[in-house]
Amino acid sequence: MADEDYLSYVLLIGRADVMLELKSVGKSEYVIDYQIDRYYDKTREKFYLRYLNRNYKRDGFCYNGDNGIDDLSIEMMIYCHLWDSYYFLKSLIRVASILSGKGYDWNPSIPPRKKWDFFHNQIIEPLNKKGVALGGIIEKGYSSDIRNAFAHSLYNIDEENRTIIIWPKRGVTVLSFDDFQKKFLYSVILMNKMRNKLELYHDAACQANGPITQPFTTPDGVRVQIYADNLIIGKTTYPKYRIVRVNN
Repeated sequence: MADEDYLSYVLLIGRADVMLELKSVGKSEYVIDYQIDRYYDKTREKFYLRYLNRNYKRDGFCYNGDNGIDDLSIEMMIYCHLWDSYYFLKSLIRVASILSGKGYDWNPSIPPRKKWDFFHNQIIEPLNKKGVALGGIIEKGYSSDIRNAFAHSLYNIDEENRTIIIWPKRGVTVLSFDDFQKKFLYSVILMNKMRNKLELYHDAACQANGPITQPFTTPDGVRVQIYADNLIIGKTTYPKYRIVRVNN
């Protein structure tokens, strides 16, 4: 990605975003190192990582015994939260936009409804056309039928037959415990690996302690350059990006 469109790559790992409220005070609304979406996800990420470490460190974990229905229900909740995470969805849109040659999407639009059309048209199809494996991974993990059924309590669990019965708009669908578990694991591993990679590349670029792009123009016409630094305060290092106005 960095070789194909370096500036877009830097904007991606640098968490470039739009803060519309800045425009009202006469400043550029295009910012770098935007933290709010990551802040929203922080508690949820801690929860699902603790859950995974508790259960999936042992081989062959499945929904058995007295806690089986509880573990399955927890994973349903994690699954819904994951596929509604603004930080995750915005990252997927931006990766798809860069890899399909459209450049960095500063302000992705995520519709509140008809998520499948959104996923297919803006993420999966562009990635598949480029032959990027990520498109297929998303298809294996995401199901709008499952997500909608869980989100709106349109499901029932048959413990004896180890199936989940869901009621999407097109009719009743039966999903085995194993099939759901595969989709859950595809999804949560994808999100975790993407987050970790973006964090790794973000922090590594800060070793430059200086400019990491040539001057460029933001969509609102401001000439800027991006700097990445490691700020050391006491014994703690803070990787930090800055967007600096260029006067010429």
